[in-house]
Parts: sequence; C-alpha cells; structure tokens
Amino acid sequence: MRRAAVVLLVLAGVLAAPAAAQSPSFQKDSASDGRGKLDIVRVALGPRSDGNLRGEITMEKSWTTADLRAGSGPSGSICMQLYTDRVAGDDPPDYLVCATPGPDGEALRGRVLRDRSNGLPRQVGAATVTRPTGRTVYLRFAQTAIDRPATIRFAGEAVTRAAKCPRPLGCRDTAPDAPGTRNLTLRSPSASG
Repeated sequence: MRRAAVVLLVLAGVLAAPAAAQSPSFQKDSASDGRGKLDIVRVALGPRSDGNLRGEITMEKSWTTADLRAGSGPSGSICMQLYTDRVAGDDPPDYLVCATPGPDGEALRGRVLRDRSNGLPRQVGAATVTRPTGRTVYLRFAQTAIDRPATIRFAGEAVTRAAKCPRPLGCRDTAPDAPGTRNLTLRSPSASG
C-alpha cells in the first residue's frame, strides 16, 4: 500500500510539471533547399524557466546582419511564424516574432508582430535577440505578447533581399517547408478555462 502511494505521488508530480520543464519542440529541415544566403536547417520553440518562450532558428552556414541588409530597399528578416488560431497554408500567421537589422545596421532588433486583416502587422511586444553561434539566432519573448495560447503551431522563415532575389518578395526559406508547421503544447485546453 505504501509503495502504491509513493508511485501515485511520483506520477502526480510528473503530470503537474510546469510547461517550463518541457523540452523544446523542434523541426530539422533539409540543407540546401532554400534560395539565397540563409538556408534554415533547424527551427525550435520552447518554454523557458522564467515563463517566456524561446524560438531558435539555425542556418546551414554562418551568416551576419549584413546578409539581411539590402541596398536602398527594405531589409530582410528572420522570423518565427506563430499560428494560435489560424490555419497554416490557408491564412497568414497570427503572430511573427522577427529579428531585423536595427537602425545602426549592425545589431539585430526583435519584435513581436500581430497580423491584422485590415492593414500591416502591428507590433505588440519586444523580443530579445541573441546569437549563440554564427549560424543560430535566439528570439526570446513573453507569452503574454501572444495572448498565452494553450498550443502554438510554428515555423521559421528567413528572407533576404540580395540583388539576385526576386522583387518584392526576396529569397525565402521556411522550415518546415510551407505550409508545414510544428506543434508546441504549453498547457492542456482544460487548464485554460
């Protein structure tokens, strides 16, 4: 009887583990399937111990902020596409969490953008951008910026606007390949009520 009680307590502890204890959900992508300098080979999204989320996008080769800049036109971006209500392939993502060159052209700035049906996406939060390696970028942001969903379907997207890229869309790579997404469950739907 005592052993059964211990097993039940252990199981209860495992089931009640916070989302921060989860491993990130990730997707590997084939190398050399993208056009342009930025070819995504891995995208991941997971909760952190502080309750924030961290997206990770890794390229096949090292890259710099200069690879995102264009001459006089708009710069490129590296974004997490987040679907919280919409359907990937049928609709644009509900949110984008993006790293773009800042005003100085060197540092990357992070923003959380919400799509609007009647205009351009609107900034709803900030994202902290870090570069742990020459191939990878991390995007950290608060769950409150995306309305604390129970689940997120996500993908990574890299856009460059080099001279050889088609205008106005630029060279793009997504991982998984569009319209595919990867799923991250943050809490059970019954816990959201």
